[in-house]
Amino acid sequence: MHAHRNARRSFTALLFSAVFVLAIPASLGGAGASDPPRPLEPIGDPISGHIDEGDIQLELETLAEEDGLTAPNWGTYAPGAPGVLFVVDQVGPLWAIDTESGDKNEILDTAPLLVPLLPEGDERGFLGVAFHPDFESNGLFYTMTSEPIPGAPSTADQQPNHLATLREWTDPNPTADPMTRTPLAPADSRVLLTIEEPQFNHNGGALFFGTRSDDRNLLYITTGDGGCADDQNGQLGLAGEGPCISHEGPGNAQRLDNLLGKILRMDPLTSTEPEIYAYGFRNPFRASSDRMDLGGTGEIWTADVGQNNIEEVNARIQQGGNYGWAVKEGTFQFNQGGTELDGFASDGFVFANTPGQPAGLIDPVAQYDHDEGVATIGGFVYRGSQLPELRGTYVFGDYSDGFNSGNGRVMYVVEDDRADPDDRTPNVFNLVNGHINLFVLGIGEDMNGELYVLANKSGGVDDDEGVVMKLVRECSGDADCRD
Repeated sequence: MHAHRNARRSFTALLFSAVFVLAIPASLGGAGASDPPRPLEPIGDPISGHIDEGDIQLELETLAEEDGLTAPNWGTYAPGAPGVLFVVDQVGPLWAIDTESGDKNEILDTAPLLVPLLPEGDERGFLGVAFHPDFESNGLFYTMTSEPIPGAPSTADQQPNHLATLREWTDPNPTADPMTRTPLAPADSRVLLTIEEPQFNHNGGALFFGTRSDDRNLLYITTGDGGCADDQNGQLGLAGEGPCISHEGPGNAQRLDNLLGKILRMDPLTSTEPEIYAYGFRNPFRASSDRMDLGGTGEIWTADVGQNNIEEVNARIQQGGNYGWAVKEGTFQFNQGGTELDGFASDGFVFANTPGQPAGLIDPVAQYDHDEGVATIGGFVYRGSQLPELRGTYVFGDYSDGFNSGNGRVMYVVEDDRADPDDRTPNVFNLVNGHINLFVLGIGEDMNGELYVLANKSGGVDDDEGVVMKLVRECSGDADCRD
């Protein structure tokens, strides 16, 4: 499925009866050096308390839906284009959507560049867009697309699978009205960077520019660990590939000699070689900078999609920081297991909750388990003006509570919450009452800092059932509303 839907890698139930014999370090409460190894027990319900409604409760008013809109997964703004939300559609289009009327116009179609997508669910496609801060004068913007490897068959079980491709586009008339302009063509772009992806899933793909004075011209790029499961060689693949390749040693996320499982950073005007900004991520599908131009801090937040148990939110990403995967999943120790268990794609599991340990790994500021959802969808720190009660709060989502149910969530983080996890999931609250009866695919932010929830009704990429909704205090009139 989409980059966020690598959560289908879960198959959580298969883990709970598995026991593997490994030594636990004494520092983590395991056996002493003279004691025999004892089995690691998977934790079946890592956070037994559920997510509650928060003190802030908002509604979702439909802005645009269907009529060509399929799988919207990212929304952003372009300098010089107020009142327009630019929405990435996984199947290829870049839509300009009027934030008042909901009218939309296709300004770009990347579909001819993409690998063929699996209709029932894929994690490849058109995954990200970012407009240069000087777009009004230079016309430059950037996209992340999943493109074929030259000469290789474009099938999901192919290994290596595709090229994560960063393209630079030049709009010859950046001040033109995006609601009336004709679409750009692939000839208007050039390739800046390709990253060979070993499998079809865990692709990251978020693009955004920094908002501090020292990084406003720097493009941030998120990448997943390369796919399959457990970030290890020899695992079974979700698309029938196997044994899975290119996860040598400790796995891609922990290695600093490749670009997978990372947040990268580069100046696209001066370099085609990104630096590793932070690492230890499984699939940071969405990340963003807290808008300094709107009074924020300029710090980076991301949500990292978990595997079998824990979804996490990481705040104020530190340059050079190690965010734990696959040593940890959230604050829990993670055992990669073997490479096969009765034909399932993963036999890894969490086995001990050790906040702050091992040393050198940075824990999330919020987490929840798979009783609540299956794939976290990163969002934004709210810096708009229409919802002052929400200002300074990180808003994010979850794909669904299952892969066929269409029960996504919209949530927010309260970092100083001290709930007992046996009573309630700490630090995470529902922002919109419970589930919204859609698959949540992304969050969008417009020029003024107002937020939008991007979703669809099918969870796949084969139906014209996309929905873009604005986060509001109360829906207006007879508008289609989720509350």
